[in-house]
Amino acid sequence: AADHNEAELGHRTEIEGHGAEARAPLTQHLEVRMATVVAGTYERFVFGYQLDGLPGSSGGGGGAPEVVRSFTLDAHLSSCKSVAAQGGFIASGGADDLIRVWHHNPDGALADIGTLSGHEGNVSCMQFHGSDPTREPTRLVSGSVDGNIIIWSVGQWDALKTMKAHRGGVHALSVHRSGLVAMSAGADSHIAMWDMKKGRVAHKTKLKTKPELLAFTPSGNSYASVAGTRLTITGAETGTVSGVFDAPKRVMCMAQAGDDTLACLGLEGGDVFGYDSRAPPTKPAFTITKAHPTRVKCMVFPVDDAERGPVMGGPGGGPVCLVTGSSEGTVRLWDLRAVGASGGAAARARDMGVDGARDVPLADATGGGRFTCMAVMPTQLPKTVAEAIGAEKDRDPAEMKKKRKEIKLRQAEKARERANATRPARPPQQKQRRQQQTPKQQQKQQKHKQKRVEKPDDDDDDGFEVVAGDGDAEEPPRVAKTSGSAKKRKVKEASGVGEDGPLVPRKAGFKTGKKSGGGGVGGKSYEEIATAARRKGSGVKKGKPSRGFGKPSRD
Repeated sequence: AADHNEAELGHRTEIEGHGAEARAPLTQHLEVRMATVVAGTYERFVFGYQLDGLPGSSGGGGGAPEVVRSFTLDAHLSSCKSVAAQGGFIASGGADDLIRVWHHNPDGALADIGTLSGHEGNVSCMQFHGSDPTREPTRLVSGSVDGNIIIWSVGQWDALKTMKAHRGGVHALSVHRSGLVAMSAGADSHIAMWDMKKGRVAHKTKLKTKPELLAFTPSGNSYASVAGTRLTITGAETGTVSGVFDAPKRVMCMAQAGDDTLACLGLEGGDVFGYDSRAPPTKPAFTITKAHPTRVKCMVFPVDDAERGPVMGGPGGGPVCLVTGSSEGTVRLWDLRAVGASGGAAARARDMGVDGARDVPLADATGGGRFTCMAVMPTQLPKTVAEAIGAEKDRDPAEMKKKRKEIKLRQAEKARERANATRPARPPQQKQRRQQQTPKQQQKQQKHKQKRVEKPDDDDDDGFEVVAGDGDAEEPPRVAKTSGSAKKRKVKEASGVGEDGPLVPRKAGFKTGKKSGGGGVGGKSYEEIATAARRKGSGVKKGKPSRGFGKPSRD
């Protein structure tokens, strides 16, 4: 019995072990994957929404789809014009000419990285780029109303290159998946292709109307542009037009994913249309009737796995889900399989003459601002980043503190090197100058110093010396204070006067124009004598001083 019980116990343990091994892949398979949608508003705020239970996704655990607001950022001083998100980084450009950058963790924590300033106008468009979507981005490209495109380095956040793109401003930009080229559309009605290695324009094309939206197709072989109500798909290399579609109303936003043949457009009246380049231009791939009461301002295809991309299987072989935002402050999640090529229930009801019919979304979130732009990224960080963060947490705190100290020392050393490189060179020292001089030049310099330096008399008492007069015996000697400069003493000795006398030597036999000295002829000064002699020689009599006007005579 004991053997039987042991055998039965061992059998149960083996079964439980197999069950645990069988449940491990299932748990990994049902790992929760979510998407984070970032939306900017007219009211300067940036909202974050978490999408869970996406249709067709392996994540979410099979729960009902839901859209929940996860964070709110007070981003700018005025309205937010553009947003970008990739690899945990979030960037927003505003009408205050600034770019704000944050980092978002899966647990909901947000880190404010800083502010980038370089544009002189509204930051109208931006995009992150990296060589691998499963890693962190390496570049941020931004366009502004000032007509410039700036390339920023992710991590150091330096402005690597500023390119003058369009007169009147940049409306839209898109970076190729290879990172070698980029395209931009501007207010000058031009579409420009840029060589990102050289940082200059490679080709420009002028259109009849101003392009408002522009984006590379997912493969990068073509690009889609929107001007007014017309969507045009053009080959990137050949420039041939592969598709032209005219929407019933003005196009406000555009999204592409998966196949190059499908493009989704949000219209001003609140409808959403999907166009397939393989279908006739007049027949849309799908239609969402009255997705919003007002115009559809932004839309994205949700992505919960960066390596896999959006879940495919929708109309025309495109994505299954779509997220839209409008001016009334509502974010809605749609299942495109429910609408199909002929439209949803609202389209069929409209065909039957029912007014006010609209399609129903899977989930929505209200209470936001008037949305202007939108971006999406997986909530989970890239694998390489998550592994690095895990390894960072497992390290010893003392070791981490030592490492941070070493990093600070290296940064300080680099800062000193940069400061020394920009600082002007110091003049050579006096000893180095003497070594560079020839013996003859040194002797000449030594003689010059000996002439300048003059030793004071040994008979001086209390720092004073007796200065001789100008040869006049009647004038008593003057006592002057010794000056600190040998040059001043030389001037005084050459002039023969003290501090109170003039520096110009006077002629012998004449006195200054002071009557108090008692010198001259008849007590007169030299000037008076000379003036009288000139008058006598010219026969001019000395005029009498006037006493005013006399009275007129009666005669």
